[in-house]
Amino acid sequence: MSDPSPPDPFPSVPSDALAEGGWRERERRETTEFDAAVVTVEAATVVYEDRALRDRIREATGFDRLWRFFVASRLTVSPATGPSPALTKLVANRAHAGFADTIADRGFEGVRRADPDDDGAAEDALDDGSRVAGYEALCRLDGVAVRARGWAAVRPVGDAYLLVGGAYPTAVRSAPDERTDDALAEAFDPDGFRDELFSLLRATE
Repeated sequence: MSDPSPPDPFPSVPSDALAEGGWRERERRETTEFDAAVVTVEAATVVYEDRALRDRIREATGFDRLWRFFVASRLTVSPATGPSPALTKLVANRAHAGFADTIADRGFEGVRRADPDDDGAAEDALDDGSRVAGYEALCRLDGVAVRARGWAAVRPVGDAYLLVGGAYPTAVRSAPDERTDDALAEAFDPDGFRDELFSLLRATE
């Protein structure tokens, strides 16, 4: 009798909703998230891109880049002790700091933490015990500058943690011409982007 297959280390994401929304998987990887004095945290991460938005903007303006992404990581702690308030705080703080790098690694600039009051409102909106951090950033490309917003939520799930988050454009700060400005502004729906991201956060397990 063959040995049972090991459990999938990656989070369970709402694949149907992502596909219907025009999202495409961009990367899948396993890494050491961080190695603290008492614990090591391994991450199994999957990243999706809103390909429909990228294609729409490229066709309308000729500008091509990643504008919007969703990321989900299962964080496994060793030695396994189970979540505790102190461990949850440590994991969330490290994961939130690392998420700023995740945004920057995808071509967003000037990443910084947003107003802490927004974090509390986001936690209330998710209503699942997540620790949430908000971020602000810029997208720049050939004379275009776009404001962007990011969110990262960390919550315990069994003996592990989930880090789920993403970033999306919110407004045009500058554009080389009026046609480009109008086309970008028409493509951006910050309230809708936020609502969809939070729906994906809640649906990931």
